[in-house]
Amino acid sequence: MIDLMLYKETADYLEKVIDKEVLDLVEVEYPKVYAYIHQLIDSFKCTVQQIDGSNFWELFPEILGYDSRFVLLNSLILVRDEFLTEEEIIQMIETDYTHLNKESCGYSLKDQEHESLIFNIK
Repeated sequence: MIDLMLYKETADYLEKVIDKEVLDLVEVEYPKVYAYIHQLIDSFKCTVQQIDGSNFWELFPEILGYDSRFVLLNSLILVRDEFLTEEEIIQMIETDYTHLNKESCGYSLKDQEHESLIFNIK
């Protein structure tokens, strides 16, 4: 049986999506990235708290954007490329996060993907 990723609260999601080892590592070795992560977490929480019946469709792409950033953050830090500066790590995440789902679904950046919620990222 497939273990479904169901999150009942924002804290449940953040606990799963932000790897504790990554957080511990960046706190010591990448203080600017650590501050960036906490800025993302705070913004994510604020966005989630704003959701109501009238603005869900407006805010959902932002939530997908935060999710993509968190995923990229984990993958970049776990690679531990010593040639990347903190600024480069943050810049890569901010440049690439809108394309993550497209690439994960097998599209190249030049391809036109089909209409789907997961490709509408802010």
